[in-house]
Amino acid sequence: MTCVLCGGGAFRDRHEIAGHAIRDCEGCGLTQLQPMPPRALLDELYGDEYFESGDAGVGYGDYASQEQEYLATFADDVRRIREFASGGRLLEVGCGFGYFLEVAARAGFDVQGVDASPRAVAESSRRLPGRIFQGAVSEVPELEERRFDVIFASHLIEHISEPLPFVRDLATRLEPGGHLVLVTPNVKSWLARISGSRWVSFKIPEHVVFYAPDTIGRLLRECGLEVLAVDPAYQVYRLPFLMSRVRQLVRPADRLIPPFERWAPFRKRMLRVTSGSLRVVARRR
Repeated sequence: MTCVLCGGGAFRDRHEIAGHAIRDCEGCGLTQLQPMPPRALLDELYGDEYFESGDAGVGYGDYASQEQEYLATFADDVRRIREFASGGRLLEVGCGFGYFLEVAARAGFDVQGVDASPRAVAESSRRLPGRIFQGAVSEVPELEERRFDVIFASHLIEHISEPLPFVRDLATRLEPGGHLVLVTPNVKSWLARISGSRWVSFKIPEHVVFYAPDTIGRLLRECGLEVLAVDPAYQVYRLPFLMSRVRQLVRPADRLIPPFERWAPFRKRMLRVTSGSLRVVARRR
C-alpha cells in the first residue's frame, strides 16, 4: 500500500478497529485506512438507510430529526464563507438534505448541489427544485461546463479514497479566484487525542482518510490551491445527543453521570461546541 497523498510506502500503526488498520504515513503524516475498502463496498454504505441507520457506527441515526441543529451549524459556515466571498454561484458537493444550501440561498448565493444518494437528492430537491443533481460531481453532465465562485463540501473528503484527483477536479470547476471550503474531522484535535480509538470520527470503513491542518493544507496545495484559513469547526447539538456521545466516550464510567439531559428544561437545549473537526478555506490561484 502507498500513501494516497505523497505516494510513500512506510507507515506507523495508530489503531486497529474492527479488523481494519489505521496508519500514519511516515513521509507526510497522513492518516489512512489500510487496506482501502473496495469501491463496491463503499457505494453500498450510502443507500437510503444511510440517513436513518439508527447506528452511530455507519451513517446517521436519524438525520432528519436534527434539521434545526444542522441549519444552525451551517449558518456558521455561511458566515465564514461570506468573509471571503459575499455572493455568486455556489456548489455543494455531498449536499445531503439541502440544509446548507437553504442557508446559503438565504444569504444571497446562487446555489446548486450534488449528491450520490437518491434519498438525499429527493429530499434536497423538495427544498430547491431544479437545483440538485444526482451522482458523482465528475459524472453529472449538467455541471460539466459550469464554474463556481464557491464550492463547499462538509464531512465528505474523509470518505474519498483518491483525494488528489477528486480535489483537482473540484479546483477546475472554480472561477479564477474562486474558493473551495472543506470541513473534515481533525485527527490532531484535542477531542481525537483524548478519545484515542474511541474517537467518534473513526467510523470504519465509512471514513478512509483522516486529515490534520498540515495534511489538508498539503492536499490543497498539491491541487494548485492557496490555503487562506484553517479554523476549528463547530457543531450545534441538542443536549441529549451531546450527552449520548460523552457517555460513549467515557464508558463504563458513564454510569456515574446523572441523566440530567432527560429533565424537561434541558431536552431541547442546543449548544455550540467543538466537533473535533476543522474548516479550511482555499482559493484558486
